[in-house]
Amino acid sequence: MSTDNMSMGKRMRRELGLLAIDAVKESARAAYRQEYEIGFDDAAQTCLRVLSEASDELLEKMKTGNLSKQEQALYARLKELKEEMGDRLQSAWGTGPAEETLPQPVVSRRQQTRLP
Repeated sequence: MSTDNMSMGKRMRRELGLLAIDAVKESARAAYRQEYEIGFDDAAQTCLRVLSEASDELLEKMKTGNLSKQEQALYARLKELKEEMGDRLQSAWGTGPAEETLPQPVVSRRQQTRLP
């Protein structure tokens, strides 16, 4: 075997190794992005649910006609906050995480909850 063939073989192995490393990194980024999206969605839903539950209680009270002026103002403000929070969460969702600033996951949430 000539020296040129060995060089070519080494170069090919090196290139294949680099491609494999890139593929693993991309796979890890995709998995992390998925975990980020799940966490973001869970947090967003929790925030909106808290506001919805508070305003729903006041709405039920309003239906019976027993809502004070102060409670009416609170109900209106809760509706405004829910809409504003929804808009801000939607805006934040569109930007997503910056790839270079994301911490690398140690253990995914799904792995933490798995039983052996």
